[in-house]
Parts: sequence; structure tokens; C-alpha cells
Amino acid sequence: MTKDELLKLIMEKRASQAERQQYGVPAGVQLGTLTSVIRDGSAWTTEDQFPSHQTWADEVERVLNFAQAKGQFEKYLPKLRGNARQRNSALAELRVAFFLFRNQFPVVEWEPIGANNREGEFTIRTPAGANIFVEVKSPSWEGELSDEERASGRKQIGKYLYAETRSIAPWERVQFAVNKAYGKFRSDTSNLLIIADDLFVSLEHGSEMQADLALFGQRNGGYFTNASKENLGGVGFFWVKNNLVEVWYEMKLFLNPHALPLVALPEQFARAFNASDLAASQASRSSGLLS
Repeated sequence: MTKDELLKLIMEKRASQAERQQYGVPAGVQLGTLTSVIRDGSAWTTEDQFPSHQTWADEVERVLNFAQAKGQFEKYLPKLRGNARQRNSALAELRVAFFLFRNQFPVVEWEPIGANNREGEFTIRTPAGANIFVEVKSPSWEGELSDEERASGRKQIGKYLYAETRSIAPWERVQFAVNKAYGKFRSDTSNLLIIADDLFVSLEHGSEMQADLALFGQRNGGYFTNASKENLGGVGFFWVKNNLVEVWYEMKLFLNPHALPLVALPEQFARAFNASDLAASQASRSSGLLS
């Protein structure tokens, strides 16, 4: 097959893929009351297929019920009815809050004021009574597109294309998220950034490698290799799992060894999520303590 023939085949496959693309709620998927509310009048019904499966529909309804029980549903409603990007970002924040609540770290304040008079997502409290200021960032695959791709309308085509290959560096999006959030973190309270991404390749895959590249390694100016990010206690990589039977949440937590004492995450929280300090591991390896 010649190069031109291959290109023609790829374009035909992509055209077929576009024709099969479906939007809205699939037949047979039943929406809960609150999910129906966010769908009515929303911008995203013509952007993607949501929720794409009954397990997702049930999970979204649970998250929205949590928001309503905490008095936050009305506040989040405009974003939940926005475009698909806004909806996903709002759901990411609520999922993280729900996940922490179910792990005995309830939200005690929504939209707390951080440094520079900027709002965070929420403040949580440990069982021992320590507060943690939490910011959630949701970097998406759209941020991984080149300027040329954005100009050509690649963003409107959808996340995955048939036979598309690209060079990716998820760790760069981690540093991007830290930079975007860092101005909110005060120096007198525990601070946590949680990244719930929608990248081409999720931080779920190779989490420690991406954390090493973004935070702990010298090669890429790792943000936890010195005191430049001393107001940040740690970064959590959060993701959602769905086996089409049930949906659950997972998080990997990475501690900043250079965080200020008042900013460091409480030990009770670090233990609960089996926090990693890759910097300590690296130091041990360099000194020959680890094989």
C-alpha cells in the first residue's frame, strides 16, 4: 500500500467514525432526577454522548445527590449546564469532594478564600481536626493540542481519531496545573492540589513516573526538588474507574518534602492515602540504600 493509499484509507475511516458519532443520552440509559435537571437547557447535549452508559448515569446521579445534600447543587448548576468541558470540570470537583467525604475527610467550607483573595474549591477536615485547603484542577486533552491543531479545528473533532499518533508528556500538564493553582495557596495552612485529568493518556497510567518527571526529578526542573513551591503540601492524582458494573475512585498522593511546616499535609491524611515521597526514595537510591 502506497502512502497516498494509506492516507486515503485513514481519512475514510475517520469520516466513518464521525458519521457514527452519537450525542446526547443513548437509548436505554435512564437518567436520575438531578441528571435530568442538568441536561435540560444544557449546552453539552450536542457535544458528546453523556452519560454514555447506565453505570455512568447512576454514578453522576449519586454525585449530584451529594452536591444537593451539601447545599451545593444550585451553585454548580450553571457549570453543569455549560459546555462539555465546563460540565466535566464541575463534576471533577464534586467527585473529589465526594471521594474525600467517603474517606472520612468531609468538606467544612466551600469556596474558601486563599492567598491573593482567590477562592479554592473547598476546605476539608481530618478526623483529628486539622483543616486542608483543597484546589482541584482538570487539565484536558485540548491543552495538549498544538497551536496549529487548534487553528485547524482539531478541538471540535473529538478526543480520539482513528490512527492518530502524537507525542505526549502528561507531566507537563502536572506542572501546568501546579502553576495555575499555586497563587491560591497561603503559607499558614495545609494546602493540597488534586489533579483530575482528561488527558490523552491519563495520569492513572505511570503515575509515579509522571510525578517523578513533574515534581521530583531534576531533569525537568521538578517542582518538589527545592523550596520554590513551599506553599504546596502535596499533589494528588485522582481518576475514576468504571468496569461497566460499578464505578469507583482512586487517588495517588505525592508529598512535597520542601513544604513549609504549616503547609505540610497532616500525617493522618498522608497515611490514609498511602502518600509517596519520591524524593526520599531517590535520595536513598543515590546513597546506595536501595538496590
